Amino acid sequence: MKSKLNQDKENEEEIEEKLIVESALFTAGEPLSINEITEYTSLNEETILDSIKKLNKEYNQRETSIEIKDAGNKYVMQISPKYAKYVRQLAPRDISTPILRTLSVIAFRQPIRQSKVVDIRGNKAYEHIKKLEEMKLTNSEPQGRTKLLYTTKEFSEYFGLDVTDPAEVRRTLLENYDTETLEDFLNE
Repeated sequence: MKSKLNQDKENEEEIEEKLIVESALFTAGEPLSINEITEYTSLNEETILDSIKKLNKEYNQRETSIEIKDAGNKYVMQISPKYAKYVRQLAPRDISTPILRTLSVIAFRQPIRQSKVVDIRGNKAYEHIKKLEEMKLTNSEPQGRTKLLYTTKEFSEYFGLDVTDPAEVRRTLLENYDTETLEDFLNE
């Protein structure tokens, strides 16, 4: 039978490990794999996964706006979608609005021909697509004289989606966004 002192020590270690995982995810500001978290924290996989599970349980119990999401074999600390709409403007902008609109056309209509994206977004779309491919958010395959565009695993990680297959990404986005608002955004 464990003594009270040993139980308290184990609880303290468990809390410490959980806080280390939370700190790593918060500081990274981007999705981290279990291997990356292990590399930075020296904690083992089981401890990390257990800590993530406990953190999410705590966040849910406290009804916070924070969540840790599994984003394709990586984990990311983010604002839950319910609250993200209120603070989106505060987030640093890595992607300009015109490029984001082009990315939205690709994501919501994928797979889509580059020529169709240019018809919708104009000639600047060529530059946008090049930038999105450099950022590894989209990929392309030759299709005749044009390219077929679709989102990547990195797109899913960047936007905190649970799915990575382009068809699943499209379906998930369509299920989670009001189509009227979306059409207005894509056509502005």
